[in-house]
Amino acid sequence: MNIDSNEPVGDPEIQSRARRRRASRMLTQLRADEREEFLEGLGHDVTPNIGLFLWAIAAGLLIGLGYRFDQPALLIGGALLAPRMSTIAGLSLAAVSGSLRFFLRLMAALALALALAGALAGAVGGLGVPAEGSSLLVFGHVKLNLVDFGLLLVGAVTIATSMARRNEISALGSAAVSYEVLLPLGATAVGLVRGQPELIEGGLLTFGMHLTWAVAVGLATLALQGFRPLTGSGHSLAAAIGLMGVVGILGAYGLGASVLAAVPTPTPTPTLTPTTTPTSTATATSTITPTATGTATITPTFTPTATATATPPLAVVVRTGGRGAILRQVPSPGGASVGFLAEGDPLEILGGPEEVDSQIWWQVRATSDGQIITGWLLGDLVSTITPTPTPVQ
Repeated sequence: MNIDSNEPVGDPEIQSRARRRRASRMLTQLRADEREEFLEGLGHDVTPNIGLFLWAIAAGLLIGLGYRFDQPALLIGGALLAPRMSTIAGLSLAAVSGSLRFFLRLMAALALALALAGALAGAVGGLGVPAEGSSLLVFGHVKLNLVDFGLLLVGAVTIATSMARRNEISALGSAAVSYEVLLPLGATAVGLVRGQPELIEGGLLTFGMHLTWAVAVGLATLALQGFRPLTGSGHSLAAAIGLMGVVGILGAYGLGASVLAAVPTPTPTPTLTPTTTPTSTATATSTITPTATGTATITPTFTPTATATATPPLAVVVRTGGRGAILRQVPSPGGASVGFLAEGDPLEILGGPEEVDSQIWWQVRATSDGQIITGWLLGDLVSTITPTPTPVQ
């Protein structure tokens, strides 16, 4: 059969994509050289370019604005505008295939993109903002919980599956992963600019756990899809085992930390208990003076004393719109934060009121995350509870 030289034979790029789609459906049946070619094609697809850094800058700008103006919609917009999380999927691919060099190259690119996003978010959301600012929204993204890990699970599985089967990164899954990775990073940067150590510590922990959990879930998903280390190289197998082990341990640790954070801590409820301390002193003195007439003198003394110990007035946190309130070391909006209180948390009033810049402050004591904290709270956020006296018989 003769083939006309003028007949088009097809676009090589289209043929290459078609071969990769067929390979993804029967990856475990490929020879070593075919599997290596398929993995190289996927690696090329997830290799970052200049767009990764440009979109990271745009996402950091929106996240910083969201924290500055206390607008959750801007935070969601930042996650949607963020670059596709193909780099995180690439880390999972490099780990499961045992390509240490590719893993390190992707890590360097991802670190630079995250640094750009974090720097811009911190500058926009933290510079020139009063201490009272938008801290309440920032505090909501620096705590571990199972809901965030569940959203990460869905997002990481989606982007890994779409990469393996369709050679593309799911936009919805990428947005979910971006939301859970970039928002804690932005909160950390805001805390760093504003000098709030509780934001820095909580944000770094949440960001690190979310990132490792996303890579670990992607790795497990690719392994279930049939991805394996390149058997032609002992170094690849050893590197794959090491990388998968490290990522798996960190991912398990992150999930365990989220479970512990989700377990409710019993919070003691202050109870007004009047305490009466009766003091009874009875003194009997008998004096016998020998005289000629024999006189006996008895002087009984009985002094009952009742002492009532006062309990600090009770109050609760109110009028925060469900966002909670910040307890500060001094009665001032610029005072350092000592803790975070949720709407309805019980308080004990220890001192005050103190008027600072036409604002009333109360010194209170409360329980947060199982620890007793003391500080100053705005009077507008405090509502006292009037105890009902109990008749004493």
